[in-house]
Amino acid sequence: MIKSIVLIFFLVITPSFVLFSNETGDERLAAQYFRNGQYEKAAAIYEDLFDENSTEVIYRNYLKSLLELEEFRKATNVVEERIENNPFELKYQVDLGYVMMRSGNNRRANRHFNRLVDDLPDQPHRVISLAEAFLNIGENELALKTYKNGRDKFGRSNPFNKQIAQIYKMQGEYEKMMDEYVDLITISPDEMDKIRGILQDELNNDPEFKKNDALRKVLLRRSQQRGADTIFSEMLLWLSIQQKDFEMALRQARGLDRRLQRGGEIIFDIAELSLANNAFDVAEKAFNYIIDIGDSGEYYIEAQVGLLDTKFKRLTSSHDYNKEDLIDVENAYKEALEKFGIHVNTVSLIRNLANIKAFYLGKSDEAVQLLQKVIDMRRVHNTVKAECRVEMADILVLTGDVWDAKLLYSRVDREFKDNPIGHEAKYKNARLSFYIGEFDWAKAQLDVLKSATSKLIANDAMALSLKIQDNIGFDNDTKPLEMYAKAERMVFMNRFDEAFNILDSIIHKFPNHQIKSDILYTKAEINLRISRYEKADSLFSALVEKYPDDILADEALFKQAELNENILNNPEKASELYRKLMVDYTGSTYNHIARNRYRKLRDNKINL
Repeated sequence: MIKSIVLIFFLVITPSFVLFSNETGDERLAAQYFRNGQYEKAAAIYEDLFDENSTEVIYRNYLKSLLELEEFRKATNVVEERIENNPFELKYQVDLGYVMMRSGNNRRANRHFNRLVDDLPDQPHRVISLAEAFLNIGENELALKTYKNGRDKFGRSNPFNKQIAQIYKMQGEYEKMMDEYVDLITISPDEMDKIRGILQDELNNDPEFKKNDALRKVLLRRSQQRGADTIFSEMLLWLSIQQKDFEMALRQARGLDRRLQRGGEIIFDIAELSLANNAFDVAEKAFNYIIDIGDSGEYYIEAQVGLLDTKFKRLTSSHDYNKEDLIDVENAYKEALEKFGIHVNTVSLIRNLANIKAFYLGKSDEAVQLLQKVIDMRRVHNTVKAECRVEMADILVLTGDVWDAKLLYSRVDREFKDNPIGHEAKYKNARLSFYIGEFDWAKAQLDVLKSATSKLIANDAMALSLKIQDNIGFDNDTKPLEMYAKAERMVFMNRFDEAFNILDSIIHKFPNHQIKSDILYTKAEINLRISRYEKADSLFSALVEKYPDDILADEALFKQAELNENILNNPEKASELYRKLMVDYTGSTYNHIARNRYRKLRDNKINL
């Protein structure tokens, strides 16, 4: 009964709804003729509509129809009527000049346009409206002249930098474009963050690096011309960081740190940023620079810790080390802790030493004891203690103590619900559930994390959730995914031979299952970790070739490019792979890094 009433209600109100629509039948018919290029029929209807209700759309379509029909006298009358009814709207004056141009009277049109530009109104918004009207008819130079005359008229109160910069962008004059933005920074230094945001968007959409190069050139010129003004050096440092050119960033930081007498603070920031981005050479140079300042420096201990952390991360990320190398690093950490002591400022030393002991040297009990020392410290922040508990849970997963690991993850998740460390704990708990085949519970937790504040956690959660969703068939056969999850757990526990055996068994038992792309990726990762680089390269390549639309394809392509650049010493192939990533996977999270790596390789080739 209710459904019937609702249906009758809609049938009753629908005709009246159509009657009250803003667009009449004549307008729709005229618009259809206009879109189809039937300008004579469109103009005939628009003529009546224009007399009755001259909206902007009707006016624009009618005027274009008349111009296409070369009815210039009638077009002039239409525009003049519009001007008479809207005397302060300069865009209609531009329309009048445009009609003159279309009729072949260019000299008269130019005189008309120049009068408009030379006799600007006193309101900045009307100047913008005039310039935009010129842009709409393709008269970019007149728009540029309008803004420049407006700049002369209003001075620093409204210099139109953003608008002028956009015109230079349209014309491909990127150096002039960047001059405008840099001028705006000097005029309004309080707007620095907003302008950087605009520039960042421009630099991200710059496949040939022309805007990047133009901005660097402008900033270098300004810093040379006005050496006393640090704003240009600060911008150069910012630009180098955007481009992930940490070598250049370090050079800028050294000069800026000395001039501002910051005692190594700026250099330390670059050191940490370089370390986070695996730019190990730059990180070591930066930390050593601070150490050379002397042990009285504010950042001396932190730099010593950072230098050791850099050596540790360089070693473990290279996939090319032996047990003796690891023992050397372990001893270096021990010596540092003996020298500096166990306290708040050496927490990262303790945590990295615990990581080496647990994940590389099989000393899990000693690792847990070290982390417990951090947790027991009074002055250590609760967030750091939570991070240590997560690391302890990781070690428990490593040793096979699944349930105690889940308890630790759950505790951190519960106590830090809206904190990134809480999100990390929830993700790792869900991943552990995935390892042991609790797919429904794991997916529920992962779906919650898709909106996590940490982009990395959100992306990882989404990827694992999709992996679960995509690899459970319509018949709910979870056996292939259970086997794969067990293999992933073996990888986490560094039991690679067992992982290989399980992965091969899946392919043998389920040869047509779509989980094969995940298997290829996991095998490539294992081969990378055990220094079988050529095999890893071929597996990454096979994944991209066989499954180009897979969610793992862009990541595999990036890893393959890194492998060829950093380990296989094949920069040309790396460059090709980075370029393929940029072109074929424009939405990839690796795209920005790939662009910078590609540029660096290209520049190195040019400079040979």
